[in-house]
Amino acid sequence: MSFSQVESVWQDVFYSLRAMARNPGFALTAMLILGLGIGGNTAIFTVIRAVLLRPLEYRDPDRLAYLSIENPRQPLQNLSFGQAQFDQMKAARSFTSLGAYGRPENFALSSGGEPEELKGARVSANFLDVLGVPPALGRSFLEEEDKPGGRAVAMIGIRLWKRRFGGDPLIAGRTIQLESTAYTIIGVLPEGFDFPYEGVDVWVTRPSEWSVLPPRYWGVPTLSGFGRLKPHITLEQASAEMSVFERQYDIANPGPMNSDHNASVRVVLLKDRLVAGVRPMLWTLFGAVGFVLLIACANVASLLLARAASRSREFAIRAAVGAGRGRLIRQLLAESVVLAAAGGALGVALAVAGLGTIGRLDPLFSSGGVNALYVPGRGNIRPDATVLAFSVLLSLGTGVLFGLFPSLQVSRPDLSKALRDRVAMDARRGSFGVNPRSLLVTGQAALSVVLLIGVALLIESFYRLHSVDPGFRAGNLLTAKIALPRARYDTDQKRDAFFRELLPRLADPPGVRGAALAMLLPTTSWIRTNVTDVEGRPELDPAEEASYAVVQSTTPEYFRTLGIPLRRGREFTARDNLLDSPAVMIVNETLARRLWPAYPGGPNPIGLHVKEGYDKALGWIEVVGIAADIHEGGLASDAVAEFYLPMAKHPPQTGFLMVRTEGDPMRLADTLRERVLAVDRDQPVSDIRTMEAVFEATLGQRRLTMVLLGVFAGVALLLATIGIYGVVAFSVGQRTQEIGIRRALGAQRGDILRLILSQGGAMALAGVAVGIGGALALTRVMSRMLFQVSATDPVTFAGIALLFVVVALAASYIPARRAARIDPMAALRVG
Repeated sequence: MSFSQVESVWQDVFYSLRAMARNPGFALTAMLILGLGIGGNTAIFTVIRAVLLRPLEYRDPDRLAYLSIENPRQPLQNLSFGQAQFDQMKAARSFTSLGAYGRPENFALSSGGEPEELKGARVSANFLDVLGVPPALGRSFLEEEDKPGGRAVAMIGIRLWKRRFGGDPLIAGRTIQLESTAYTIIGVLPEGFDFPYEGVDVWVTRPSEWSVLPPRYWGVPTLSGFGRLKPHITLEQASAEMSVFERQYDIANPGPMNSDHNASVRVVLLKDRLVAGVRPMLWTLFGAVGFVLLIACANVASLLLARAASRSREFAIRAAVGAGRGRLIRQLLAESVVLAAAGGALGVALAVAGLGTIGRLDPLFSSGGVNALYVPGRGNIRPDATVLAFSVLLSLGTGVLFGLFPSLQVSRPDLSKALRDRVAMDARRGSFGVNPRSLLVTGQAALSVVLLIGVALLIESFYRLHSVDPGFRAGNLLTAKIALPRARYDTDQKRDAFFRELLPRLADPPGVRGAALAMLLPTTSWIRTNVTDVEGRPELDPAEEASYAVVQSTTPEYFRTLGIPLRRGREFTARDNLLDSPAVMIVNETLARRLWPAYPGGPNPIGLHVKEGYDKALGWIEVVGIAADIHEGGLASDAVAEFYLPMAKHPPQTGFLMVRTEGDPMRLADTLRERVLAVDRDQPVSDIRTMEAVFEATLGQRRLTMVLLGVFAGVALLLATIGIYGVVAFSVGQRTQEIGIRRALGAQRGDILRLILSQGGAMALAGVAVGIGGALALTRVMSRMLFQVSATDPVTFAGIALLFVVVALAASYIPARRAARIDPMAALRVG
């Protein structure tokens, strides 16, 4: 670029700044509109870059893979595998190393201060080697520490190290009481390390020993696998090899769980697995803020057209003295880019401020340890050079986008008309027909309608989900988790004795109407087993989905405390809940229909016997009751086949308390802690919350998506409304003389009012028509985010269309009323 060209550019920039200074109201309005659009895009892009685009902070992250079991004959995906199967998979040649981790659990820390419940993860000894992450202090696990009976060692997170141990640099080798067992701390993991779960405080070995399950259930598949692919090995090649191992394992280990040879191993990038739960939400939000930015661009372009019309004489004079069309376009584009740069700077500031509030928003979108705002890599969500470059390019692109159309429109002025009549160029058309500003507003309306329909579908979906009957009474129900130390409570007798002593203490305080204990908390998770034999029926095919059922262990008070109706038979009794009593079970109605298809007709299942797959020591189990279905896996999931066993048959290492109260359940939180400490002074209690809070936590991400999309749609509606108002008001100003003539010829105020309102209505209807077409195509992408609502719900589409037309007419009414009050004589004297 030559010096003269640089000088010309600087002249255009300085001229733009002077023009903005002469009309600060216009400049500030345009900057604010652009700042909102660019700020929203910058904020969401910052999150997407940190979560979806930035590689995991491990060595060669593109070689890290996640392994899970898939079976086309079962609806569930990402199925786990057991320790024996994992040991066989280690021989795979596709990986340099394979690791595994179990499901999250809690560990009681009872040394160095008050008893505290820590979030823990069980991992294979080589997990840091697979990831390629060195500890911040100390060493990693040794292979012999991962074997049954191996030395009790632990690694802790840097947050716990600083909070509980004061950042002691000599922490490696220190002994702590974890689960009433002396564990030796061997290392501290680095800042921000959150694998495999959010907020883990302590890592130990032997991942198959999940404390929620009794030891006899440790063969249940609960492991997830991850590994490092060898160079030049693809995911498809690794998946094919691992599927061969899967079939070989099934053949070598015949049994009810391994008789289906349709299962295969799915291998995906570890990053894809970690972000699978948030990817749809983030891309949906990014699309929404993109729509908002387009609406903002159209709005500012409309403002520029109106401003250019008022400067038509200026452009005509400049053209008359020799300024070419290219020169005029460059000048107008320079003004647009300067405006966009200022709006971009404001947008970046808004984005930084918005991202800084994420931590303060946590209480609004989290409950009971479940945080809807948590995403992998959240600690890295901050603007960096890439985000800044994105914002700069976005600002420049935005300036060109909203500035080019007005520049082309006004760069060919009608010199004689502009110099003679000083008539605004935007009034070329002699009626309230289509003009450039109307086209821009129609586009804004269409984009707004798409966003509004999407938000309305999410709101309806959220309302339906919130209205689901869980199958029990959630109100006035307090819940808590108790993880018993494995060393102190290492037998069924000890665990059973603890819970048997605790429950009467919990039912005793004033205001308590009942207390119960269960292995799992309803609507949060489940453990499935299979039914192998049913009295009076041929042997079930264990490969069929119909043979699987959720297993739950409960105390006799469970059904009364939760308010689960019993359809037939009886509840558990105190006699049933003894270690040596005959095995009995209660099945839910879904399982009853599967095992006895004629139910509720046909033979009465009460008194019949069933065998389940894992705990063969129970033998034949008598069915003593049939309970109503509950949504064990969450409000969004259908009721599944389930059976209940007395707690004494499977006393869990980790159990969940449920206390029915007369008033606010949280008022009994301290009492609950005191009663637990009265039984065992070293036993902490965690996750104390109401059952309603549990429901809210499971809906957190849906609520967050709905709220953010609602905010974006609200901004879009506001901008579109302003655009409609601006076009109609500008048209009224330009047609003042015509309106005076109409009034002089006999037009009544009502006629003028209808004439002006028809212009706003026409733009709104055109925008609604285009918007509905776009929504029919785009809302299908949201179908996975909806619950019992069609992505093309006609009622929602019609309601949003009507709403937008009403809003558009309301925005047009103010200038229409002003037009209806024009004095004909005064209007005819204008010009």
